[in-house]
Amino acid sequence: MPEATNITYPQQVWKWLTSMRLNLFLLLIIAGLAVFGSVVPQGEGPAFYNQSYGPLRANFIQLFHLHDVYHSWWFFTLVFLLTVSLLACSLKRLLPLWRQATTLQYRYEEESYSGAPIKGKTFSPKSAGETADGLFQRYRQRRYRVFLEEKQGRFYFYADRGRFGPFGSLITHLSLVVIVIGALYGGLTGFKSYANISEGESFAIQKAGFSVRVNDFHIDYYDDYMPKQYYSDLQVMHGDQEVMNKVISVNDPLTYQGVTFYQTSYGWVVDGVLTNLGKETRFSSLDREAAPVGDDLSITTLFYPDYTSDATGHPRTRSPLPQNPRVVYALYQGHQALKYDVAELGKPVKVNDNITVTFNGYRQYTGLQIARDPGIPIVYTGSALMVLGLLLSFYVFPRRIWAMVTPDPGGCRVLIAGAAHRFPARLTEEIQELLEELQRGEKNDQSIRK
Repeated sequence: MPEATNITYPQQVWKWLTSMRLNLFLLLIIAGLAVFGSVVPQGEGPAFYNQSYGPLRANFIQLFHLHDVYHSWWFFTLVFLLTVSLLACSLKRLLPLWRQATTLQYRYEEESYSGAPIKGKTFSPKSAGETADGLFQRYRQRRYRVFLEEKQGRFYFYADRGRFGPFGSLITHLSLVVIVIGALYGGLTGFKSYANISEGESFAIQKAGFSVRVNDFHIDYYDDYMPKQYYSDLQVMHGDQEVMNKVISVNDPLTYQGVTFYQTSYGWVVDGVLTNLGKETRFSSLDREAAPVGDDLSITTLFYPDYTSDATGHPRTRSPLPQNPRVVYALYQGHQALKYDVAELGKPVKVNDNITVTFNGYRQYTGLQIARDPGIPIVYTGSALMVLGLLLSFYVFPRRIWAMVTPDPGGCRVLIAGAAHRFPARLTEEIQELLEELQRGEKNDQSIRK
């Protein structure tokens, strides 16, 4: 009975990591669990999940970080295992592919030609040296890598082309590893946030150590008042010193020290003052956002620059230009609405005996997305590697040709073998053309001698 092979623990781990089944299993698990990232709203507070799903399911969501799937410990673990497995598979294939691409492989035995998948033989009236040199020059002109060796009067010929084509799939797999590493690095060290900033206001980028001021915001309109483009004049500040200034627009962001500011939206800010028992509280309310005004009071506003109403009494605006400005507001105490109405600018609105509200101004704000992703260069590198791998896989086809030229009375015998993993018919046709050329050369030589 054959002796059982003892496999060490590291060998078992290596075999497990390089298993294609493991890769497919991890891909399916990641794809399946990532569905939660689309189905469950991400990044909300605990109160949202309690209200939307109930306490039991909300606790389940919080426990397994389904509210932040792509930053959860289990998602990082699965992606890490997939990355290690892909890297192990790539390393396992690297050495054999490298040996195949860099090692010369002459065929010295006639049996190796007769058993080749693509083969042929002929007789040439020329000498063995002339025939071998002709083969060398012919395939060199066709951009093959060509080698020729003489042993005991015989000539051995080897040529290959597209030898790095098999590296395409390997590079593609490695590109996935690089892209995943870049995405993980960016997710762990970068950040993304949104800010609605009014003209003249500044906001600090705490994680980057500088601040940005919005000097101006304006919109270009088409004739039908549809927005054509909107612009924010941003000023980057280190303390009191300006270090950069740029007017950004949609698809034309500002980037400073790896932090990018994208123009994403815009809206209105209403300024006002609420008087409660003689105490004044000034506020600035963004569209549809609640602004606290003290004593458990909050106010929500919606600005209509060119106010009108439809047949049912619902407010709307005729244009985005402030030609007839009005404010639709709702004042709350806790969750209870105290008043909902439409107000003119500058005219005090009496809510009750104690509370009066006056809306005295309006401004536009710019909506900015602020993002830093240091993993982007790594992701771009991985994407470039993927393109390279796909080009090698689909456009570089490895071909290898061997020949043995043996001196014979009146000329020489030529044995030819070829190998092509993809499109072998093309190489077969190429070798047939070569054999026909040698045969035509034989007839021409004979006619000349006659």
